[in-house]
Amino acid sequence: MKTDFELWLSAQFADTGPFTMFIVLLRIAGEEIGPLKSSYAHLIGDDVTWSEIRGLLDGARASRDGVAFFVGLGHAGGLLPDEAAARKLKEVEADVATDALTHNRGLFLDREGRQLRVDEVGG
Repeated sequence: MKTDFELWLSAQFADTGPFTMFIVLLRIAGEEIGPLKSSYAHLIGDDVTWSEIRGLLDGARASRDGVAFFVGLGHAGGLLPDEAAARKLKEVEADVATDALTHNRGLFLDREGRQLRVDEVGG
């Protein structure tokens, strides 16, 4: 059975073909979600498993509670050039740090790979 990550990746790749994936490791404490580390990867296929991604994330040596993945595409579709991806990563980092609802625009998973969602709480 495919994981939430694998289903998302397959659907995304079927929709766009190759893309740049932004990865943000997260700390979740109560109602607070904060970024820890981030990076990006160029995906040219959908054959990456959650187990493989989790192994890479574990190599970041950050005590994370979750992770968010976001899609970046070049102007004509496809991969972003590295310079553009680095700039876009800074934008993603800023969005994640200032608005928790940003996580819903990507794939937001807990440490075990289960999909999460951020909901607004009425005051």
